[in-house]
Amino acid sequence: MTNRLRTAVALFTMIATPASLPAGEKTSRAAGNKPIPAELSGLRERWAAALDEFCVPGLAVVVVQNDEVIYLDTFGYRDIEKKRPVTPDTQFYIASATKPFTAMGIMTLVDAGRLRLDDPVKKHLPRLELPDAEMTEKLTVRDLLCHARGINCAPVVFLDAYTGEITDDRYFQLLRRHGSCSGRPQYSNIHFTLAGRVIEAVTGKSWRDYLEEAVFKPANMVTATGYADRMYASDSAATPYELSADGLAPARHRKSDNTMHAAGGLGISIADLGRWLRLCMNNGEIDGRRVLNSSSAAEMIQLHADAPEGRVRANKGFGLAWKVGAYMPGGPVYVSHGGGYIGAGAHVSFLPEKKIGVAIVTNAGAPAAVFADQIVSIDIYRKLLNDKRIPDLLPMIREEVTERLPKEKARAAETAARIASADVSKLKVPVENCIGEYANELFGTLRISRHKDGLRLRIGELEIYPASYDGTAFTVAITGDFHDGRFDVEDDRVRAVTLRFDLGEIRFDRQQPRASRRPDRAPRLPR
Repeated sequence: MTNRLRTAVALFTMIATPASLPAGEKTSRAAGNKPIPAELSGLRERWAAALDEFCVPGLAVVVVQNDEVIYLDTFGYRDIEKKRPVTPDTQFYIASATKPFTAMGIMTLVDAGRLRLDDPVKKHLPRLELPDAEMTEKLTVRDLLCHARGINCAPVVFLDAYTGEITDDRYFQLLRRHGSCSGRPQYSNIHFTLAGRVIEAVTGKSWRDYLEEAVFKPANMVTATGYADRMYASDSAATPYELSADGLAPARHRKSDNTMHAAGGLGISIADLGRWLRLCMNNGEIDGRRVLNSSSAAEMIQLHADAPEGRVRANKGFGLAWKVGAYMPGGPVYVSHGGGYIGAGAHVSFLPEKKIGVAIVTNAGAPAAVFADQIVSIDIYRKLLNDKRIPDLLPMIREEVTERLPKEKARAAETAARIASADVSKLKVPVENCIGEYANELFGTLRISRHKDGLRLRIGELEIYPASYDGTAFTVAITGDFHDGRFDVEDDRVRAVTLRFDLGEIRFDRQQPRASRRPDRAPRLPR
């Protein structure tokens, strides 16, 4: 993002109100051709006209006011190739917008007296060991939910979110060896993957199964799921897309059950996000059914940790998962959370005092996700609040996107070209000698197989594409970035593969073929 675009975002990238369309404007056919509220007239045409320039494959929007859905609309395609439109029930991956759901799961346990917010995390997770011994003992469940202690660990995030090779053993070892603790409020997935483990320790159920039991079912959110494999097996799921040289292409990497986690592991439809907004804005109650005690719902949107940022959508810090601030300095309380990943963008926000909430989902990352968060959401608030203090920044954002998009497409084209032209004949090791399984105690199993005229590498769920070979060295593309690697050869045999990541070199040692491994010792028979 350029400095100019950062400035635009910092100013609360806002779009001015367009000229209204004639009365009787309707939503899309997929959304039921329902009348659009007069306050929001003109927005549908405005957004629809901008979808292509912001590379938006599909988009869904819901607006809630006074416990009613006043607007729900859909745009574009959940599957471009098959021309399947987005519908109100299309399931989108929402990435980090999962966090408030996880926090509500914790709060249902607080309501039930099964844990306290000020419980030490170590009470529930005795294996927890941070690099800071004092923080290990003092860290509370509340600290996790409001990002109070700045705990981070890049290897854990990589395994959790991309490879799926995480286990509890690896999680706690990596956190102890490679974790960091700033001691100040700082956003981090680690806080919420720990919170998910607290849910599991207290309930004996997976975090996603517990959310289904405690939140989704009581609130009748029928499309909400923490199981990506189920979601993507359905025709109703939105296919994730990423930028390619020609525009949009199905993302090479997408979520699986193994990479769904409590910090970013839910799929849900826009219809059910409308129910989620109603639940959150109605103090934990929906359709006469109480899911969360009103005091706990209020606690979630109170400021717990100061972390100010922004000048218009001015965040003051963190509630329990939610970012809490103000819409314009001195304006109404503004509660929000976003989510982003390869092929996904999500925005969820509400003004509790005004009883207005907005959710937007798209099946692509930037610039589509920027369009959803920085344009669509602010259009809605500005119209409903009749607030004309924010200038129309759409021209500036459009200019930035127009400038950056060719560069991003060229980068995607270069990556694809390097992968396609990787010449395995430049490898000084016989290809057959490279094929096999390699393992690292903390990072999991690397599998190398033949692929067309070269090799394909895979760590868990993550496909790794060779982009060049040179002797025993090679370069690979991992989610758009290039990393160096090498084959460690001894007596003409590949004994290990080393990959260089930001945290350093990771060595994967060759494993014996399963058929030749020494069998486990037979169990003794009872006498």
